[in-house]
Amino acid sequence: MTKVKGKPKRVRISRVAGTDAPSTPQMSDQEYAAALAQQQQAYMPKNLASKAGPSSSLANSPATNSLAETHTVKREGGGKKWEDPSLLEWDPTHFRLFVGNLSGEVTTENVHRAFQKYKSLSKAKVVKDKISEKCAGYGFVSFSDPDDYFKAFKEMDGKYIGNHPVQLKRAKTEIKAVAKKKTKPYERARPY
Repeated sequence: MTKVKGKPKRVRISRVAGTDAPSTPQMSDQEYAAALAQQQQAYMPKNLASKAGPSSSLANSPATNSLAETHTVKREGGGKKWEDPSLLEWDPTHFRLFVGNLSGEVTTENVHRAFQKYKSLSKAKVVKDKISEKCAGYGFVSFSDPDDYFKAFKEMDGKYIGNHPVQLKRAKTEIKAVAKKKTKPYERARPY
């Protein structure tokens, strides 16, 4: 990756000549893959991004898969601590809303359809009950644009998704990837 004064150089990716600018040359498949890998490194932790070059398996695989194997997110609440690697699916630079008061029959597709009028919607997810596989009553949506985030908050708060009016709040969870602690197979967990 080319660096200028400590910051990564931005690369515009264009598969077809002339789509972004008239002077943009057409990229070969290898050049496109290298540029795409360079952009994906922005979402990796610094210690993994420095090891991953354009031909590295970390750069060519999706960031969430490589991170899920080596990293997790530590959480705590209610006097308990746990690890939640599912938070690595979310882009930490995006703006997330908590969607509460969802009825049991609501699915991720329903929530995505309800918020799809906002162009920067990047992800929607409904949390399911482990036993019944129905909606646990809440979910999350994320937006890449702060204007869409605020507009969705103002317009969708109190609107019906399914049978209940939803309650929107700012999602407070910070997504910080930390390396998983490597344990040897013969070591048991200690009670302290």
